[in-house]
Amino acid sequence: MKKTFLLLFVLLSTILVACSGNNSESNGESGSESNGEKMQFYVSGDTVEGSALTKMSEKYTEETGVEIEVVDVPYDDMVTKITNMMRAEEPPALARVTGFNPAWNGKLMDLTEVAEQNNVMVDMGITVEDKLVAPPLDLTAVGMFINKSLFEEAGVSYPESEEEVWTWEEFLNSISTVVEETDAQYGMVMDNSEHRLNAFLYQHGSKGFYPDGDEYTTNEETEDALQRFIDMNDNTIMPKAVWTAGEDASSMFKSGRVAAYMSGSWQITDFASNIEDFEWEAVYMPYEDVRATNLGGNYLVGFEGSGQEEQAREFIDWLYQKENYEELATYGGYLPVTEDAEVEYELAQEAYQLYQDEIAASDPIASQQRNELVVKQLISQRSLGSSLADEMITTLNDEQSLDEAIENVKVEMTEAYID
Repeated sequence: MKKTFLLLFVLLSTILVACSGNNSESNGESGSESNGEKMQFYVSGDTVEGSALTKMSEKYTEETGVEIEVVDVPYDDMVTKITNMMRAEEPPALARVTGFNPAWNGKLMDLTEVAEQNNVMVDMGITVEDKLVAPPLDLTAVGMFINKSLFEEAGVSYPESEEEVWTWEEFLNSISTVVEETDAQYGMVMDNSEHRLNAFLYQHGSKGFYPDGDEYTTNEETEDALQRFIDMNDNTIMPKAVWTAGEDASSMFKSGRVAAYMSGSWQITDFASNIEDFEWEAVYMPYEDVRATNLGGNYLVGFEGSGQEEQAREFIDWLYQKENYEELATYGGYLPVTEDAEVEYELAQEAYQLYQDEIAASDPIASQQRNELVVKQLISQRSLGSSLADEMITTLNDEQSLDEAIENVKVEMTEAYID
């Protein structure tokens, strides 16, 4: 009897081991153990960027068997959503983000080695205590689009080379003429975004808001630029509702009734694919004191405590590899962040080249200040949202003066990042 039980035990053990081995092969695991769950990859806006990350995740699954669930979260909800998940000790495996929260500090994977071996531009990432916790995934830049059809109908020229770049005064005169001579409803729209507003400030000689001793301050050019911005929101040059009521600037431009749109490189793929009723063109941005864009883009992060750290690291490494990253950038219309990437865009190649020219000609503040503020979002004791944009909305609603708005931004940034 004992021999019978022993024989059954050995037989069952052999079957279990064999089943386990077959299961691993069918799951396509390579180099790491799987907990049997899909890796959650949190992103925003993938559907309007050619579903680039979804396509690459599907390719990775085909090659490795590791399943990735791409979760598209509304942009404004991303940081809050992930912060709540982390506080519940249930973070996703990885995410593409533009902002951070202090609750994430110390809980992001160190991706230094992965980035360096794939020639990622690490100086554009977020490094804390000598650890690259958020390498860049894609690069964006603020820029200007025009409705070429309206400009031609009005007989108004626009700069077609860097030798012809217009000043803001020349630009405003041009779009005013377009409105007068065509059925255009507005001269321009600008996204309700502090990121776009900062580019406008830099072009007017503003240094943004910066620490000076034990408080934040700004230079006098900031006030002059913000006053011009307020004056432009007159429902002729710009519709005030984009900033005060959340009207969609992109949809307004795509309606064909707006002469110009200050947005950014992320719009190129969408415009090239979906605008059919008029000709559009990316043009050089106007400037007042200096040429400047504002760099942005997304960071790629992996979370400690997901239980899938090694799988996440392997996917990130795979995504940054030259062939895969070039494919990603082509799908999404991204400006690349790996030094050896050669991206042949399927649409509007000239528009992407113009953005590269804008970046090359831009004042260095375009990249420096943004990264400094993002690092502060992660390491500070409290999180600060879009303080300047919020204060300008209040000012446009005639609820406070411009001087009060500027003072409030100084105080809020001092309390968040210094006190």
